[in-house]
Amino acid sequence: MKLHLLAAIISVPGLVLAQTQDAPPIDLKQMLEALKVIREQNEAGIKTRKQNAYQQIMAAAASGTSAAAFWKQAVKEAQFEGADKQAAKMSDWKDGDGEALNSKECQNATRLHLYWLGLSLQHSMGTETKAMLQNIIDFTKQVRAEDEIMSKLEHSIDRAKERKDRKDLVDDLTIKRVHDQILRTDVGNSPVARWMQLSDLLGDTGKKRGQKNDKPEGADSGGGWEFTPGNVEGIFQSIILPEFRAAKDPRLLEYWDLRIKQETERAAERKLDIEQRDWTQIKRPSLLWSRAQDVMLLGQKNRALGEMFNLVKTFPQHPSAPSWISRIESALLPAAAPAAIPIAAPAPAASTLPPPVAVPPATTPAAPATPAAPPVDPFRLNPARPAAQ
Repeated sequence: MKLHLLAAIISVPGLVLAQTQDAPPIDLKQMLEALKVIREQNEAGIKTRKQNAYQQIMAAAASGTSAAAFWKQAVKEAQFEGADKQAAKMSDWKDGDGEALNSKECQNATRLHLYWLGLSLQHSMGTETKAMLQNIIDFTKQVRAEDEIMSKLEHSIDRAKERKDRKDLVDDLTIKRVHDQILRTDVGNSPVARWMQLSDLLGDTGKKRGQKNDKPEGADSGGGWEFTPGNVEGIFQSIILPEFRAAKDPRLLEYWDLRIKQETERAAERKLDIEQRDWTQIKRPSLLWSRAQDVMLLGQKNRALGEMFNLVKTFPQHPSAPSWISRIESALLPAAAPAAIPIAAPAPAASTLPPPVAVPPATTPAAPATPAAPPVDPFRLNPARPAAQ
């Protein structure tokens, strides 16, 4: 039946003709003007949405309690609203992760997450990074202080394991898991961003979400943005250090000194010999090399070359040693200047040329021409080849 109906439709000439004919000519001017109006409306609407979201989020980030309450509302709307067996799922969440949000650690994590979401919105609205730089630096200090608090919680968890205190252990493990999850979540993928429909408004400026940064530390990434609030090193590499380098800010070296100091302290806590060797022979020299690159950038060429040479000399088996040597050589041996192109001397003016000299006819007979020598047989000059029979 369906095949017969299809055949009947195709067999109608008028219908086939209507499908193959183009529409009447468009009014180009009218369409362009309408597109301009639509674009302006779209830009104004997005700007208003961003500004309203920014105000709500920064207000919620004013304290840990308000941030946690805002986060709970977002979880309810984004994860449970309209779900099957919503009440049961929501009840289970409240008894577990929702209860952890009442702790100071998780409340502070939500506050930091919301604050970074607010800064990300501000950046997407066109605010220059250098105008936000101090706020960004202060934010990284707060995240590092939070890391120290969580290190203490980890020691508490270890002690609870030794005491076999089941209740304290479960509570602390849940708090740590929820805390870390909040700070390690991309601000564009959080319950708040999904609830407020902000994911597509943040943009992917510079560094794409989920994209691995394959550039070595110290390389100029050209600026960008880090969307994970707990990734302090990503924030420095993508946002802060490019700004420092552009301004030749001496705080570059302060960053490397602090970074190396912190990494050294962490390495001292490692127990395995292989981890100690990895830090001593690979990671620490790499950080020192990156620091030397910024010493060069700040105009201290001789100091930088000395530090770079000492690294190559001390760690000749380092995986990056060949590229390091090439970098030093290129700094020591500047590119050769292009060869000068010879310029022909100008021809003398016609008026200064001497008149041609007349040549008298020859008075002696010409010498007879010397007969040409017979052709040489190359085979006869080669004693290794026997004469032809």
